Amino acid sequence: MSERVDHPGARLHPSGNCGDRPAHAVLDAVVIHYTALPLAESLELLSRPGHEASTHYVIARDGTLYQLVPESRRAWHSGVSRLGDRERVNDFSIGIDLVYVPGVDPGYTEIQYEILFDLLDGIRRRHPIRDDLITGHEDVALPPGRKADPGPLFNWSRVRAWLSEKK
Repeated sequence: MSERVDHPGARLHPSGNCGDRPAHAVLDAVVIHYTALPLAESLELLSRPGHEASTHYVIARDGTLYQLVPESRRAWHSGVSRLGDRERVNDFSIGIDLVYVPGVDPGYTEIQYEILFDLLDGIRRRHPIRDDLITGHEDVALPPGRKADPGPLFNWSRVRAWLSEKK
């Protein structure tokens, strides 16, 4: 794992739970998730050796940004998945987890959205991310209905409005 972060201001919290991307993979998608666990438990689980899950970034409820896997590597965030006509979404996407525990947290925080927008802006400068391929785990997981994140409290209208402003 690289000892540097890809996004300015991110804190490195390395996870070895990753692999090589396929040759010639074009990073053009972002998948947004929630952690379903508090921050400390999420970081520990996603970086635990041998655990078959990871993500590129975690955004804490206070806005702290953690990078677990370099963008150049394939994190294991979407599992069995499809986006459009392509399967294995991890091969061509960057995973972002927001710390949110359903039934405990009242929703996502304002600072989480602000950091998410800053992170998306940076990722879009580094990679040819398509606006229509910024999506949720619930929209790519197979079989449909297997995952529920980022869930009904995530404000997709706000994300789409932000994307429109950035054109």
